[in-house]
Order: sequence, then C-alpha cells, then structure tokens
Amino acid sequence: MFSVFRYRELIRNLVLKDLKLKYRDSVLGFLWSLANPLLLILVYSFVFGHLFSEGPPNFAYFLMVGILPWNFFAQSLMMSTGSILDNGNLIRKVSLPVEVFPIATVLFNLAQYLLALIIFFPMALLFFKVSITWSWTSFIAILALHILFTVGMCFIVSTATVFYRDVRHFTEILLMLLFWLTPIIYDVQSVPDSLRSVLYMNPLSYFILAYQEALYHNVFLSLDRLLVLLMLTFLSLVLGYSLFLICKVRFAEEV
Repeated sequence: MFSVFRYRELIRNLVLKDLKLKYRDSVLGFLWSLANPLLLILVYSFVFGHLFSEGPPNFAYFLMVGILPWNFFAQSLMMSTGSILDNGNLIRKVSLPVEVFPIATVLFNLAQYLLALIIFFPMALLFFKVSITWSWTSFIAILALHILFTVGMCFIVSTATVFYRDVRHFTEILLMLLFWLTPIIYDVQSVPDSLRSVLYMNPLSYFILAYQEALYHNVFLSLDRLLVLLMLTFLSLVLGYSLFLICKVRFAEEV
C-alpha cells in the first residue's frame, strides 16, 4: 500500500484527466455535478416538506447534509466497478501498482464532492440560515474516515468486477436499496424501533448520522459513534485491501 505513495503524481494526473474529460467543452463545467443533488434536494424538499410535512425542521438543509456524502460514496462505488477493467490495456503493458486506479476513482469523486461543498455551504448560511458551530470541526474527521472506508469498499467492488462482470449491475441495484436504508431523507428517530435495527445494519447509516450530528444537530460525535466509524473504516480497509492483494496477480490475465 505504501508503494502507492511513490505514484502520487500518477494518481493526481489520473484524477485531473478524468475531471478535464468530464467537463471538456461544457459551458457550466463542474456546476453540472451539482445538478443531480440540487434536483434531489428540491424534489424531496417539496414532497416531504410540503406534501408530507412530517420531515425535520429546515428539511432542505437536512437533505443536503446527507445527500452530498451519499453521492460521493455511491458514485465512487459505481465507478470503481470499471476502475480495473477500463484500464486493462495499461495494466497489461505497464508495471505499476494497480491500486492507483480505485484510489484515483475515489479521489476524482472526492474532488467533485469538495467542489459541491464550496457551493452548498455558502448556500446553507445564506438561504437555510444555519449557524456555524464548533461541532462543524468534526466534519474533517468524519470525512477522512468516510474516504478511507470508501477506498476499502472500492477495493472490494473493483476486484469482484474483474472476475464477475455482473457485479457492476448488482452494485447499481444495491446502491438503490442502500439509499432507502440510509437515513438521508428521513430522521432516524422517526423510524419505529422495530425497523431501526435494520438501518443500523447498513454501515453508511453511521456515517450519514455522524454528518447530521456535526452539521445539522450541531453536537460533537459521541465516543461510541466515533469508535463505530473507526471500526467500520478499519474493517473496510483491511478486508478490501487484503482481497485486492490476493487477487491482483490475476488481473492482467482477466482484463
């Protein structure tokens, strides 16, 4: 894993290449990346904030806090299904750690997430009338753990897709299911106790709840919540990278 650090320039160039390709010849550029979360926020705010007015206060901001990190994770996972396969020619011809491709995929989506935050945080202050509190400093720690957790999951998905192409389609369906099993458009406290345990079986719920605590409820993470995030991140990285190491010797012949 540490050998990847020597290829940091390659990772940076891969991320920049993907960003340039994505927004090449586009008038609005990266603003198109905001279209999807903004549309979701508008639709869900109207439906749950007006038609079904049982949502949390300042519902649009509540949605923003959950949807942006969810999109970062979901898009990273979906793109990672092709991170090894789509670079098959390069993997067969050049000697380099193939770990750079899933990592570059995560960093590409992280860049888009951070660009979105540049727009949405000022929007939160100006339009949603939220106030910055000291709990917001927890965001950095939560994001760091979320990134590492996502890298581990992308190792798993990218490896599995090399050997089983159907993983790409399965991942798309799984993400649709996980979205509704993650407390993004509803408050977890509004879920009956009998169903709440199902939500807690979803690792993403803990990350989204952590973001909500820090940015929406304006409270610092409890020690229990932090330990759960650390454990999930550790397991994701260890299991993901271990699987990747075991299988990567066969990547060249499979892609």
